[in-house]
Amino acid sequence: MTEDKIAEFVRKRRKETIKPIQIKESKTPWYRKPIERAAFSIKEGKDGKFYAHHNEWSKRIWIGPYKTKDDANQVINDYVMESLKGNLYGKKENSIHSTVIENDKLFFKI
Repeated sequence: MTEDKIAEFVRKRRKETIKPIQIKESKTPWYRKPIERAAFSIKEGKDGKFYAHHNEWSKRIWIGPYKTKDDANQVINDYVMESLKGNLYGKKENSIHSTVIENDKLFFKI
C-alpha cells in the first residue's frame, strides 16, 4: 500500500471507532444553592390557613399551615437566610412542616 492509502485507511478507521462524547449538563438542585424569595408563592387554603410553595418543588409539596400570610412570609424569609448560610439541610433552628396536597384546585381558595 502507498502512504496515501494507509493514511486514508487510518482516517476511515478512526471515524468508525470514535464516538462523540456527550456531556450531560446537570442542574444544581434547589436545596444546594441560595434560595430566592421570588421562587415562592403563597396561597390561602379553604381552611383559612396559608401555605407556601417553591417553584422547583413537586406540585403537591407545600409548607404550612400558617395562621397568617405574614407567618408564611417569615418562614420563607428564614428559608432564604438559612440557604445563604449554606445550612438549609444542616442543623435547623426552626422546624418546617411540609404538607402533601393532592388536589390544589379543591384545597385552595380561588
